[in-house]
Amino acid sequence: KLAVNQRNAAGGVAGRDVALVALNDNGRPDEARRQAAKMAVDADVLGVIGPVKTGSAAAGQALTGHGVPWIALTELAPAELSGGFSLALSPETLGAAAVDALLAQPDIRSVVLLSDWPEAQAGAAATEAAVRSLPLASVDQVVATAGEGVAWLGEAENGARLASALGSQASMVGSSEAGSHMFAGRAGDAAATVAWLSAAPDVGQMPQDFVAQYLALAGADPGPQAILAYDATNLLLDAMALAGAGDGELDRKAVQRALLQLGNDGWQGSVDMIRWETGCQLAAGCQRMDEPIYQHAVR
Repeated sequence: KLAVNQRNAAGGVAGRDVALVALNDNGRPDEARRQAAKMAVDADVLGVIGPVKTGSAAAGQALTGHGVPWIALTELAPAELSGGFSLALSPETLGAAAVDALLAQPDIRSVVLLSDWPEAQAGAAATEAAVRSLPLASVDQVVATAGEGVAWLGEAENGARLASALGSQASMVGSSEAGSHMFAGRAGDAAATVAWLSAAPDVGQMPQDFVAQYLALAGADPGPQAILAYDATNLLLDAMALAGAGDGELDRKAVQRALLQLGNDGWQGSVDMIRWETGCQLAAGCQRMDEPIYQHAVR
């Protein structure tokens, strides 16, 4: 909302104001598909910011099916990214980073990784650390041994249940889902020993003018996902402006091409450069290259 307000105050895109429409799918896959398809019917919708949570991942392919450009803020498997763009960490990067974060703790010598992403398991294996990989469905059978950290790369609800079962003595690292209010609320006291990983920094590393403007609008400091959404929105708005420049036709295909071009050339975000992986093709989706990795406490 802040990015759209600022752009409209500066004259909009291609001489027109931009309208922001928000839809809530409650993190349910079926609802995510329905809401995305409903939004895609409106030809004036030129782009979408999302999916923003794991349970909404199905929205991406629904949008791709209707030719709508979209930028994900949550970690997605390669098959889920087809036709879209992502500013979140890739599963491979996330798997390796979670293992590294746990082993950086003095008492941790090995890691149990819970993930359904083969790419995350490959990333963890590449660290050459002592890692045992389990599917997410094993959540109720996990018992961390002494000196073993836990990496949870699944959705918030079951991750919070796992944190509660392990207790506040266990060391746990999660994906952006562990940074959600749902995770913090359901994990209770056990959340104090959980960290989560993101491609965006905490408030102390954000530009102070952004923090002040966000605070004035929202009444609270921005979290990491807020500045990621801000950057994604500005990237989409810049793509719309590029697509509509001169005599260009401002439509979905033009916006997709512009998003691809901006990311291939390198687009400066609020803190870090955003660049697509070398040789990315829209059909397969474009993941951010040189992904920055930030670690946060659960609040």
